[in-house]
Amino acid sequence: MTLVRFNPFKELDTISERMRNFFEDFPTSFNLDFSSNFAPRTDIFEDEKNVYVSVEIPGVDKKDVKISVQDNILTIKGEKKSELKDEKKNFFRVERTYGSFCRSFTLPVEVDAEKTGAKYENGMLNITLPKLEPTPKNEKLIEIK
Repeated sequence: MTLVRFNPFKELDTISERMRNFFEDFPTSFNLDFSSNFAPRTDIFEDEKNVYVSVEIPGVDKKDVKISVQDNILTIKGEKKSELKDEKKNFFRVERTYGSFCRSFTLPVEVDAEKTGAKYENGMLNITLPKLEPTPKNEKLIEIK
């Protein structure tokens, strides 16, 4: 059994996250996120050989996306540029979000960053991260004195 230190503010973090998720999914005619940042929806899954990451980023040019892996943390950064610059248009509703994004994920297993591949098609970024073979840990016998 693992002991976990009591943190009275952890429940507040959970409530804050739930509220943020509610308002991200809530259809409105105005943007509640005043920083104009957004977090693309992401799926992470694995099979025996790879970890896969799928990210929804429609409307983002692949040259505006940067992917990195360092210390088993995958980071995806990018920017969705606004098309609303035309002053002559009279918008009745704006629901799409624009701005920069940065998502970082601790991967469930160690991966080979050198062999990682990415493909962007139809608004979906698909990343394949090959798993590293687990190295056997040598048992060390400790002498009792």
